[in-house]
Amino acid sequence: MLKNISSMNKKDNKELLEIPAFLRNLAEKEKDIHEHIVENTLSTPLSEYEAIENLGKEEVKEKPKPKTKVDIQARMQAQTSEYLVDVRDIIDCTIEGIEVETVYDFCKEQNIPGAYCSKLLPECESLRYEYTTSLQARSIKTDDRTEEQQDLFEAFECYTAKEMKGFIAVHDQAISDIERWSKIKQGEKKARKPRAMSVERMIKKLQYKKECNRYKLVSVDPILIPRCQMVWLFNTKTRKLSQYNAMSRNGITVKGTTLKDYDPAVSVSKTVRKPETVLPKLHTTDGKVAMRNIWDSIKTTETKGNGRINVDTILFKVLK
Repeated sequence: MLKNISSMNKKDNKELLEIPAFLRNLAEKEKDIHEHIVENTLSTPLSEYEAIENLGKEEVKEKPKPKTKVDIQARMQAQTSEYLVDVRDIIDCTIEGIEVETVYDFCKEQNIPGAYCSKLLPECESLRYEYTTSLQARSIKTDDRTEEQQDLFEAFECYTAKEMKGFIAVHDQAISDIERWSKIKQGEKKARKPRAMSVERMIKKLQYKKECNRYKLVSVDPILIPRCQMVWLFNTKTRKLSQYNAMSRNGITVKGTTLKDYDPAVSVSKTVRKPETVLPKLHTTDGKVAMRNIWDSIKTTETKGNGRINVDTILFKVLK
């Protein structure tokens, strides 16, 4: 009925009956609902299809190939085999009397690294072993020879003992050349420079006495000791006063709980009989001559300092 009404609206108004407003609104509402359903029906499947299609494209993308791991040992072995072929050619040519470069000259020309020399040596020694074993087998009775000795004896039976010794000498020279070149390459290696230790790390394990109420002493900051030129220590238990002077301009260093790099000839200790009198004077003096005079005024026996610092030691004075 609604369709008929809507078709009637298209005709000339003069030929139509007057249609109530609620019927016209109903027809327009039905048309809007129909268009909305058609629009959703067409759009939704398409969007789902596109999503599936895109998902397929993502799966089709090639995964990155994993990088092939380089086997360094295999590469070194292959390179060693190439060097060995040339070394054997030199040895064979020398045995046959053909004038060629020496094995040392070959190593120098190719600039063979030391790591390859250590692999070439066993190979050359293995070649030499065949000649030496064959020569030794000649002095052994046939029944007493091992299977290996008999095989090598038969392999080189056509050569005289003098020729065999000459072959061995050629191999000895080749081995000597490789060893000589290997030592040269070792000498080219730069010595690894020790990493400079930080001051904080140097004093990390240092044990000392921070304060002594008996003698009214307070230790200086231990961070001042590394690379200083002079340090004074006082052991509150033994009453030993020690002075340490640096060996060089680099100053004194600390390792664990021990002083290092001090000059043992002028680094000494003395027992102080009256610390209450001597220490205040020394503490307020910075001049080297004045400190030497105070040190000489201590009339006890002078002993060599051992550089050790413990929980009874006051870090008395540090001079940069």
